[in-house]
Amino acid sequence: MTRGAVLLFSFLLSVSLPAQRSLKSLSASEWINAGPMLGYVHMKEAHLWIQTKKPAEVAIHYRPLGSNQNWTTTEVIKTESKTANTAKFVLDEVLSGKVYEYKVFVNGSQLNFPNSLTFKTLVDWRFRQDPPEFTILAGSCSYFNEDIADRPGRPYGGDYQIFEKMADMKADVMLWLGDNVYMRPIDFGSRRGFLHRYTHDRSYPQLQRFLQTGSHIAIWDDHDFGPNDANGSYVGKVWAHEAFRLFWANPPMVQFGCENSIASAMEFNDVHIFLLDNRSFRTEIMNNGQHQIFGREQLDWLINNLKYSNALFKLVCAGGQMVSDAKVFENFANYEEERAYLFRRIEEENIKGVIFLTGDRHHSEVCLMTNRKGNKIFDFTTSPLTSGAVTKKVEENSYRINGSLIQQRNFLALYFSGKQGERKLQAIFYSSDGDKLFEYTIHQKEL
Repeated sequence: MTRGAVLLFSFLLSVSLPAQRSLKSLSASEWINAGPMLGYVHMKEAHLWIQTKKPAEVAIHYRPLGSNQNWTTTEVIKTESKTANTAKFVLDEVLSGKVYEYKVFVNGSQLNFPNSLTFKTLVDWRFRQDPPEFTILAGSCSYFNEDIADRPGRPYGGDYQIFEKMADMKADVMLWLGDNVYMRPIDFGSRRGFLHRYTHDRSYPQLQRFLQTGSHIAIWDDHDFGPNDANGSYVGKVWAHEAFRLFWANPPMVQFGCENSIASAMEFNDVHIFLLDNRSFRTEIMNNGQHQIFGREQLDWLINNLKYSNALFKLVCAGGQMVSDAKVFENFANYEEERAYLFRRIEEENIKGVIFLTGDRHHSEVCLMTNRKGNKIFDFTTSPLTSGAVTKKVEENSYRINGSLIQQRNFLALYFSGKQGERKLQAIFYSSDGDKLFEYTIHQKEL
């Protein structure tokens, strides 16, 4: 071979190597700690979260499912250890009501996942068709065991097959209602501890297929925020806020005054969802009577949004029980003035269709309050997912619907169906093994 031919061959080899490298595929388990997980999604964009095991350059390729179109490629994001190797992508070259397939590339190579990766944008249904049928799941209190950080003795977490059963539902949305991770004493005294806890818990193998199914939206409660029963005076809340934003792909969050919060709101088809922050503004129960959970500004924001909303079903997500009148633990009933204000304003504004979705209590139940305007206010409490369930004496709660109390690990499925004007919500609680535990249906004419 002549010297010129050798040089030409070397040049062609050098320019072809990057192309060959991009075609190489790698096992996702080599590179991915958790995800990919779909977060907030609407008609013209979808948000996607992923966490690598070590720093890497990550990109997403996507296109309509089953099409021959060219792949749309996102920007390349370099994950970094200082932000727990997390990345969030906005997929905004999409059309409404379409299913998209996507691929994950790390350092130029495609990752192979054991199942297909897809997402669906919301349908532009108004003035065109009946609202779609869809399913929302909800749950709270998910404890992931870690020997080095847990108390000695019997593990507190268990029944992780619940996430496999939830993945089998192929729901459109999962609402994580707080205590989605459990900070341990070894964690909540440092930023590093928060990032470790989220990273460890998010990596559980039984969780991965579920994270890749549907859209995942979250609020928090005390164990995501810091120590048990922590309030807004907790000095480490700056770490809590940062970690929450790094590990969830929620809709835009609201700032009240000069204080950050995780409060937010979103629509999903014909349902409006409101996400409350029950930690950032919370105080202890003071002897002078000046105590709060949400704060007046956040409550007024909620009332204003509920009044504006024309949705039949208005789902309000809060970390602890709202309707129950049992003055125990951290129930809203302990904060009499703030609770009275919220329910009075809902009545004064004649707001209909309010359904609280709550967690925290390590038991589940359905509560129903009817105000003086005749409007019904529901509270579906669903807890725990994998934490320990409370099976001791049943507390008094005058708003509990008979037969709804569940004292074992469970999750809630909300099925929305029916033509315009005839919508209904079928709520079913399921056990860790996918067995039906309790069912309750709300018809449009009841609201």
